[in-house]
Amino acid sequence: MLIKEYLEDKKIGVSEFARLAGLKQSYVSLLLHQKRKPSAPLALRIEQATGGAVTLRELLFPENQTGDRL
Repeated sequence: MLIKEYLEDKKIGVSEFARLAGLKQSYVSLLLHQKRKPSAPLALRIEQATGGAVTLRELLFPENQTGDRL
């Protein structure tokens, strides 16, 4: 799941999610617009903040998220 989908599903704003994940709002915006890819530690923090809905794997390897299972 993309961060954007998670926020829409949970009806959470960018600033609220940034606070929950311990990130800056501007950085979350960059992630939402796919202008940045998080480091592994930040991806893990996002995965934890979303309760696993947005996974580390999806964040670090978005090009592999075609719906196919490996």
